Amino acid sequence: GERLHRLIQDLLTLGRIESSEAPLEIEPIELQSALAVIMSRHEDRVKANQQRLLADGPPEPVIAFADQEALSAIIDNLIDNAIKYTPAGGSITVRWRRTETEAILQVADTGVGIPDKDLPRIFERFYRVDKARSRELGGTGLGLSIVKHLVNALSGTITAQSKVGEGTIFTVHLPLTRLEDNP
Repeated sequence: GERLHRLIQDLLTLGRIESSEAPLEIEPIELQSALAVIMSRHEDRVKANQQRLLADGPPEPVIAFADQEALSAIIDNLIDNAIKYTPAGGSITVRWRRTETEAILQVADTGVGIPDKDLPRIFERFYRVDKARSRELGGTGLGLSIVKHLVNALSGTITAQSKVGEGTIFTVHLPLTRLEDNP
């Protein structure tokens, strides 16, 4: 039923990204408003779970070069994971800022965390930290591998830090300028 459908959707998404059939439209995106739109889609679930979804960015605009749909898919997936693995009363914070060379986006949660032994493998396709729990929550195990592909397609990088029992932070680095020499 639902789970198989989600898996097929995820595989199609991954296939499209890998074959780069859907050329990405790289354009300047103002992060605060783009992230506000993405976050608003998760408000109902967050409320139902008695969690808080917080935004944390600088007062001045941060412009990153990215594809709107790809950026949405990345942040949606990261928020979705954070919601799944954060207990009631916890919070999920979406942060953004810029350095001289890049825009930095973070999705941080106060959730269950990821064991050290699993951390290096979480971006692999179908890798699951906690198989039983993940199935029960309806994950396909493809979310993070899609996220990593999309971030790579945007000439960015993604890393994760985590402490079991304290939470996880995913950090995405995106170029601040259009990289003209991209293939």
